[in-house]
Amino acid sequence: MASSAQTSPLRARETAGPPRLLVAWQDSGSRRIVPVGFLEKVDGGFAFAYLRRVMDMPGFRPLLGFPDLERRYVSPMLFPLFRQRLMDSRRPDYHRYLMVLGLPDDAPALVVLGRSGGRRAGDSILLLPEPRIDADGRTTSVFFVHGVRHKSGAESRISSLREGDVLDVRDDSSNPVNHRALLVTSDGAELGWVPDLLLDYVHHVREGGDMVVQVAQVNGPEVPPNLRLRVRLEGLVPPGYLPFRGADWASLA
Repeated sequence: MASSAQTSPLRARETAGPPRLLVAWQDSGSRRIVPVGFLEKVDGGFAFAYLRRVMDMPGFRPLLGFPDLERRYVSPMLFPLFRQRLMDSRRPDYHRYLMVLGLPDDAPALVVLGRSGGRRAGDSILLLPEPRIDADGRTTSVFFVHGVRHKSGAESRISSLREGDVLDVRDDSSNPVNHRALLVTSDGAELGWVPDLLLDYVHHVREGGDMVVQVAQVNGPEVPPNLRLRVRLEGLVPPGYLPFRGADWASLA
C-alpha cells in the first residue's frame, strides 16, 4: 500500500506547482532519453517551446500538435498531448492513483504530470519537474527510483524500507549506457538508479556537500516497478548553479 499523505510545510512545497516541466523524448534506436522542450504554467494558461538542441537530433520529429520547432505555443487549456496523460479524475481508482504518487486529491495538473512522468504504454515522451533551488542554494527534489526491475532482489529489499530511512547514492561508472550513472542503495543493496535527466543536478548537489537521500514512499508490489520507491533528496548546490539552465537549455522560440 502507498503510505498516507501528511500535511506539512515540506509536503506543501513538494506539491506546489513546479516552475517548469522538462519534456523529454526517448530515441527508439539508442533508447537514450533526451530533453526536447519545456512545458510551463503561465498567466492565463500554459506554454510549450522546443529546445535548440532538437535541431541537431537525428530522427527527431515534432511532437503531435507542435509542428513548428521555432514557435512558442500558448494555450488557455493544457495542450491535448499532455492532457491525455492525466488520469480522468472521475475514475473510481483516481484517488488510489494519487496515493501511489504521494499526492493530494487537489494536486495541480503539472504536479501530477511531473510526479508520474506522464508515460503511456509504447510512448516515447517523458515529463520531469524542474528541481527547485532556494536563494541560499538549498534544494529539495523528489523522484521515483528508476530501473528497479533490472536489479535482482531490489523489490524485496524495497518492501522492507520505511519512510525516513536514509539511502546512499554512489557512482556507477562502469554503466555501459551512461558513465555518470548514479545508483541508489540501502546498506549496500542496489535498488535502482537516479533518473538520467537528474544526473547533472544530483552530481552538483553531491559536490555541494550535505546531501541526504531518504525514503519518501514505498508502494506495494501491485504497482509497476517504476513507481515502487519514491525518494526525497535534500542538499545544497554550488553558488550560481541552476538546473536546466544555460546555453544547453536555450529555447528555439
